[in-house]
Amino acid sequence: MLRPSLTIFSLLLATAAALPAGTLSSQHANHLETRSSCATQAEQVTNGSDTNGRGVQLENGDSQSRSFFVYANSCDSIPLQYVTLSAGQDAFISLPQGFQGRIVRGTTDVNLDGQPHLLGTWLEIGFDANDAMGYADVSLIRGCDGAVTVAAMDGTGASTGFTQDVLSGAPDDALQANDAGAMVIKATEGLLSAIVSASRDYLASVLGYDKAYIDDFHGNPVIASNNQRFSATFYAGKA
Repeated sequence: MLRPSLTIFSLLLATAAALPAGTLSSQHANHLETRSSCATQAEQVTNGSDTNGRGVQLENGDSQSRSFFVYANSCDSIPLQYVTLSAGQDAFISLPQGFQGRIVRGTTDVNLDGQPHLLGTWLEIGFDANDAMGYADVSLIRGCDGAVTVAAMDGTGASTGFTQDVLSGAPDDALQANDAGAMVIKATEGLLSAIVSASRDYLASVLGYDKAYIDDFHGNPVIASNNQRFSATFYAGKA
């Protein structure tokens, strides 16, 4: 949920704290300007073995097979990687040095069509360029399609996210169809960070502000990992 011109690392140096504007791009507009270094074709993860390097041990906590997509910041049209996991299956997603971006659930029909698809829960991941630290959070600013938790794998016990089913009780005015036609919770902010009250207020009422980023103005649910390794679970949701 960072603004395009900022990174978590410059903000940490400036403020000695991980700020809401410091983990990922806010992406308040429909999509961000494409970088010249964006992937031109998504790589399918077929092995998923843990190499003991930086990355995320990703688990599908849903009762059905789900696909997950890794996007680098400002590269919204083509994922860097994707993986399809059966119910209960996990895989290690290795990420490059200095990576900053997100992991989301989706479908291969939609997320591999070359267009941006921003609506849904974001697992935000960022690494220091010098390989010193990794940072993670769960953001609902671009919407919510289900629960996600993430924990550091460095022995500190740091974790964030939520397991609650927030979709079932959402009011109609907080819902919107995603690009696959599933009804999910709307983005909580529009252009120029304008608050979308129906979705923001509902999510704040059931989750508070300490488990996930619900807007750019409350909370700071970022965790750090000193070995740049995280474990994450995507629970039952919509794709």
